[in-house]
Formats: sequence, C-alpha cells, structure tokens
Amino acid sequence: MTASSQVTGVLSQGTQLLSGVYQINKVLGQGGFGITYQGIDQRLDRPVALKEFFPQGCWRQGTTVVSAGRWTSATYSDAKQQFLQEGQALGQFNHPGIVRVFYYFEENNTAYMVMEYLHGRSLTDLLAQKGGKMTQTEALLYIEKVGQALEVLHQAQFLHRDLKPDNIMLTSDGRIVLIDFGAARDLTARNTQRFTAMFTPGYAPLEQYGQAIKLGAFTDIYALGATLYHLLTGQVPISAVERAAGVELKSVKELNPQVSSHVAHAIKKAMAMEISERSPSIREFLDLLIPERSNTLNNREKPSFYQSFEDPWSAFEPSQPRQINRDAHTSDWWF
Repeated sequence: MTASSQVTGVLSQGTQLLSGVYQINKVLGQGGFGITYQGIDQRLDRPVALKEFFPQGCWRQGTTVVSAGRWTSATYSDAKQQFLQEGQALGQFNHPGIVRVFYYFEENNTAYMVMEYLHGRSLTDLLAQKGGKMTQTEALLYIEKVGQALEVLHQAQFLHRDLKPDNIMLTSDGRIVLIDFGAARDLTARNTQRFTAMFTPGYAPLEQYGQAIKLGAFTDIYALGATLYHLLTGQVPISAVERAAGVELKSVKELNPQVSSHVAHAIKKAMAMEISERSPSIREFLDLLIPERSNTLNNREKPSFYQSFEDPWSAFEPSQPRQINRDAHTSDWWF
C-alpha cells in the first residue's frame, strides 16, 4: 500500500459516511483495490480505520465512485460484492493477532469496511530501527505469533495472500497483528476459484502469478518463510519468477551464518518452488522452526501464542458484523 502522500482520488478530510456516523480524518494509504482512511466513529467517539473499495482505474465524481477502464459495470459490481463478502468473512475473527472488522456497508456506489485503528508500527519499521535484520530468537518470536494468527485464518478456509513485514503491525499495547487483507480470499466463497493476481514479489510463490490457479495454506506458508528470510538476512528474497528462470536463492546461512541449521532447513522447505515439497501446514512449519513446540501435548492443544493472550481476550466473544446498505435508499441501519 502506498504512502498517504501518493494517493489519488481520495475522499476529502471531513467527509461524512452513513449520515454522519463516520467521519474521514486522513488517508493512511492506497493499494490496487482500495483506499484506507483513519476516521472517527462519531457515535462511539473512537478512532477507526475505514477501507474503501476503489479499484485502480476507477474515478470519483464528488464522493461517488465511477467504474472505468477495465472495470465494466458488471465486473465492478461483482468485485464490490466480493469485497462485502470478505468483510463479512473477516468479521468472524475475534483474535488478537488479526485486525478486527467491526462493520461493512455500501455507499457512494462502493463499499466500506470499518476496522479497528491500530496504534503502532510495522515490522518493516522495526527492521529499519535494528539496522535491517534481527536475531534468530527475536525473529522466531514474531514469526510464531504471526503463524498462529495465520493458522486461525486457515482453519476458517481463509488466505491472507500478501504476507510481508509491511503487513505485520506491532501495536503499542504489545500485540502483533496481521493487517491489510486487501488480497485476502475466502476459499469457500465460490466453487470455481479465479483469483485476481495480487502479490508482492519476493514474498509471493509462483502460483500467485496468475488467476485461474490453485491456492491454499501452502501459499501463505511460502510468504511466511520469505518474511522470516528477510528478518534474518536483511534481504528481500528474489522473486519466484527469477527462481523459476534459474536464478538461485541464496541460503539463509550463507547470508547469516548465525542462523541454526534447523531454522534454515524450515525456511528452505517453506519456500520450496514445488507446492508438494513445502510444509503442509502452518503448525508443521512452526514445529520445524521451534522443535520444543511439539514436545508436549499441551503445547499442541494450546500453543504459546494463545497462552500469552489468554487473559486480556478471554472476556470477548466472537461476533459477526452487520451489513448496512445505504445504496438501497433505506433509512435503517444498525450495529
């Protein structure tokens, strides 16, 4: 997602949504399919993040989004409905490692997700502060927590599809949170999967370089391995396309001899070009990285990630966001 200074076609500061329930304060960033704003929920007097469906190539007439370019009226409508479906799917997660979606609604011929606003910094920012890379002990701490959040997504048949240090947030209250689900996909949404090619070179496996392809947990596993590669070496891995063309990926130990052999092996396995050669699940990948995880049944039933957040989150129950359709010209909305 681009920095706020580079965004185009954005809603202006002070724009009201849902008849004044939400107000836009500033732009946080823009990606290929949407714009994220920092706003305020004026009923609850709390900051929120608002993700607006705004595909590249579209334009704005006033506050109304107009489909253009490769986006016909039909394809735009289909993509907007998919955005709403994914807002509903993400709303089922009430987990400290996954950014929360509170509500989703339609307005301005587009759609919005209302998410928790996180105070903190990205893993990319932390890497820069540490000179570009971190110790194995620290890197494994972050990867274990991110991996456990991914495991929750995968159990619900959901993929992130754009895992990288930029999309891992370290919050001021000590959480490590997956953010930016603009590329995420619900594998149960359609019988025939046709995925839009959205990825970040270096972190994306070869199967993401296309549309009519098979994706699965193994797709995020590659990206998690690539993220750990970056944390330990200070280098973004070469792209899967380069690797397919014969360029060799340097081993982690070649770039950082202090990395343990079993950690280097786990990364190599996670980043295998062939899907069948990768770790089949996040749990197996984490067990390869941190062998002591699998030493006791208790660790298998409740990994350390969940234990660390048990008390602060035990009072919360899973909830579903409600859809609010303002394009249908209804005066009713609810939470």
